Amino acid sequence: MSEQTPPQQEPITDSPWFWLYLFATVALILLIAFQGKLDIRQANIERQHQARQLAHQPEQASGETPVAVSTPGSTLIGWNYLVVVLAVFVAVGWIRLWYVRYRFWGNEPAETSTSR
Repeated sequence: MSEQTPPQQEPITDSPWFWLYLFATVALILLIAFQGKLDIRQANIERQHQARQLAHQPEQASGETPVAVSTPGSTLIGWNYLVVVLAVFVAVGWIRLWYVRYRFWGNEPAETSTSR
């Protein structure tokens, strides 16, 4: 009787799905961790843009311009879409990694002999 050795599995780091999952997870964690600082920076950038726009507009008769100035809590461009995209990357990376790596749990390898 000859014993069949199970096929060697490649290291998990050889899978591109592992790297997608890893980098998307780290990016999502960093985005959530630095949300406050990013909101402040985004509000400053938007205020500078709004000031440049107002500087090039002619003055109105009333002298005041009804422009809502960006604050860290309310900006024109938010981070919600980036969080959603990164969450989708994490989910796709994890599901595909699990499918490629662990789909044969409990099953015999496909190369078994069926001699009678």
